[in-house]
Amino acid sequence: MNCPGCGAAMKPAGNRNYFRCDHCGSYHFPTETGDGVCPTSDSAGCSCPVCAEPLVEALVDGEMVAYCGRCRGFLTLIPTFGNIVGKRRSHHSPNEQQPAPFDPAELKRGLKCPKCRLRMEAHPFFGGGNAVVDTCERCRLIWLDAGELAVIERYIPHRHQIEPSLRLADGPPPPLPYNTYKNSPDDDLDLGGLLESLF
Repeated sequence: MNCPGCGAAMKPAGNRNYFRCDHCGSYHFPTETGDGVCPTSDSAGCSCPVCAEPLVEALVDGEMVAYCGRCRGFLTLIPTFGNIVGKRRSHHSPNEQQPAPFDPAELKRGLKCPKCRLRMEAHPFFGGGNAVVDTCERCRLIWLDAGELAVIERYIPHRHQIEPSLRLADGPPPPLPYNTYKNSPDDDLDLGGLLESLF
């Protein structure tokens, strides 16, 4: 497919259902990304780390994010993203998993955090789902490209539980469930003023 803006060949954007032009930075979305973002017209007070367009406030499953209308990515607090993934995964079952590999080149990019302007860390999402996310641990922010939430939410972790009646008397207790998303009680933040408090 050729870019409608400059005519250069567009490339698929990793394992997501859209194309990006490396020449002029344009995007083409033949289908909806499936991320369920509901943007408002209110400014988020910061710019997109990918295409430098102003971000606007938006909601994903009732949680506040900052959204880019050009590249369709979004920025939010890491604990807020955990809430979003938990809500979205509750509507799926393991047979819906789509195990497509991500593009390893995505690990090499260096986005700047919209808050502190330092480099964000690009890494596979540790909660499963074959997507590369960009995080700033200093500011506790996470950036997702368009379509990555739809990939992540369809990964349903398998929970192995041992029935109490089958556990050996001298054996260790069953492992506690690992909560991938919340790190501390401080993560239960009031996000009503997310963007005002960040910028």
